[in-house]
Amino acid sequence: MTRAGARSARADDVRARGSMASVSLSEAEKVYIVHGVQEDLRVDGRGCEDYRCVEVETDVVSNTSGSARVQLGHTDILVGVKAEMGTPKLEKPNEGYLEFFVDCSANATPEFEGRGGDELGTEIANTLYRIFSNKSSVDLQSLCISPREHCWVLYVDVLLLECGGNLFDAISIAVKAALFNTRIPRVRVLEDEEGSKDIELSDDPYDCIRLSVENVPCIVTLCKIGYRHVVDATLQEEACSLASVLVSVTSQGVVTCMRKVGKGSLDPESIFEMMETSKRVGKVLHTSLHSILHKEESLGPKRQKVGFLG
Repeated sequence: MTRAGARSARADDVRARGSMASVSLSEAEKVYIVHGVQEDLRVDGRGCEDYRCVEVETDVVSNTSGSARVQLGHTDILVGVKAEMGTPKLEKPNEGYLEFFVDCSANATPEFEGRGGDELGTEIANTLYRIFSNKSSVDLQSLCISPREHCWVLYVDVLLLECGGNLFDAISIAVKAALFNTRIPRVRVLEDEEGSKDIELSDDPYDCIRLSVENVPCIVTLCKIGYRHVVDATLQEEACSLASVLVSVTSQGVVTCMRKVGKGSLDPESIFEMMETSKRVGKVLHTSLHSILHKEESLGPKRQKVGFLG
């Protein structure tokens, strides 16, 4: 069936929730997409394990400790990190911590107007908390200033500017890029003769702490379409999938957590295959991302900035 034929075929529209944004497909269009995936040829010409072009830009918001913008196809994500001083949690007195907030802009899709995006924002934030609960992801002890008294709290704000499929992967890439760009002022704790402590922040912008993001995982989402699975699904492909697996993978190909979404079922063999694919694809994704981040940083202040309004 040709693309024109699929689009002109008269069938009941199927309204599906793709990347949390609605897209309407006829049954003929769904058949066209599914049959193409079975032949390892997607509508946009990619293979089943290919990502769309990823554009990453860091240091795009001036009043943050670190920021990044990621565009993955028609998905556009902006992340800002703000470092503020706080008090360590009682159960972890020697560590700082991260707080996540996700704002689903109504500009991304009309469905987010009012409180329409609250449920999705909470779901994404909970997923990020789960990923970063792994102690190996970020060295939280480096954020501790004075045990039980003072620590750095990193407030990670995620803004969804546009939804074009594969939200979770794009957000995880943007969060990792923003953390890489984060600079935390160096702090000295001064104690006088009476034992009272005073905190002194360095005024030198280059006298700062950098977080190691080597072990920060990225999410690889695999959508089951027919008897095959694809990475970086578009909205139309997500509408053809009844079940997906979100896999958090480190640069070493280690799976730190996994979550199944969608109302469809997956057999154990499919889950195993999807995990192996996520490890393979995830390692390549990390290698490319690290290369881009280090290359951009090596350009220094000379690099051309576009900004999220560019």
